[in-house]
Amino acid sequence: MATFQPQLSSALDQASPPAVIAGPKGWKRRLEDPFNTYYRYPVALVITRLLMHTPVTPNQVSLVQPLFAAVAGYAVTFDDWRYHLFAVAVFEFRSILDCVDGSLARAKRLSSPNGHAIDGIADWLGVVFLYMGLFHYLYHHPPMGVSALMAVGVAAAALAQGAVRSASSDYFKSKYVGIYERQKDDAPTILRDKLLALKPGAPIFGYADAFILWGTHLLFELERFDAQKTKPLSPAVVAHMVEREGSLQTRVTAFLWSISSGDAFLSFVVVSILVGQIWPVQVFFASFGTLWIGLFILYNVRFLRAQRRLGEAAA
Repeated sequence: MATFQPQLSSALDQASPPAVIAGPKGWKRRLEDPFNTYYRYPVALVITRLLMHTPVTPNQVSLVQPLFAAVAGYAVTFDDWRYHLFAVAVFEFRSILDCVDGSLARAKRLSSPNGHAIDGIADWLGVVFLYMGLFHYLYHHPPMGVSALMAVGVAAAALAQGAVRSASSDYFKSKYVGIYERQKDDAPTILRDKLLALKPGAPIFGYADAFILWGTHLLFELERFDAQKTKPLSPAVVAHMVEREGSLQTRVTAFLWSISSGDAFLSFVVVSILVGQIWPVQVFFASFGTLWIGLFILYNVRFLRAQRRLGEAAA
């Protein structure tokens, strides 16, 4: 995703050939929702090839996604399996487009922090629009023995833990991808750059993206981020973690993130609409899902702290 800059992008295209059209690789792939890896990205890459030589920009692909989500959310409000099937098809197309914008940005060499922020905001608008439909459906068609307000409250709790999943998976993905692929903890540097870019006139998307990263750092590192004082993990600690990249613990941690991310949560919700099990899945995420993501975040915080101690001791 990137800001629309036709003159700059044209110059870049003339200076160098387009990047290879491909989905996430390495640790980005390992941490990706399996639905994205094995189904959505293969379809998205076909669409990316079709859009490669058109004026369509990654930002335009991002911004159109909430419209499809709104249509899906409206269709969910009906108590009819045919409308729900239509909702799933439309929302799945939105999810495929969510894979297209990133691959198109890489292929057209239009990636930018502002584009990443736009993608994140568009994603959350899509989730909110879908859940507005689910709230309406559960309010007007509550399960037997459950009040309308309680049904909506349970769905709201499920949505809240989905937001925690999304923010936490993005944060730890940034940490792990930097450490295992670039051999450096660049999460603090990324946050520092985003905060320094917030000058008068900066896009609102940039403010939202930086605020979320600032909040996750505060939550998971238990410290207020300071652009001058906050330091990344030391090279010794990073080297210690890279040496153990192939360990069972590291592989299991990556797999668990792939099925615990915000994207994975959304995939389960969409499947629940498809098979007519909306209420049980909302109850599951509002209860066990909330407990799971809380414990898993705590595990990751303790895992990184343990690696810091072991790496510093080894140095």
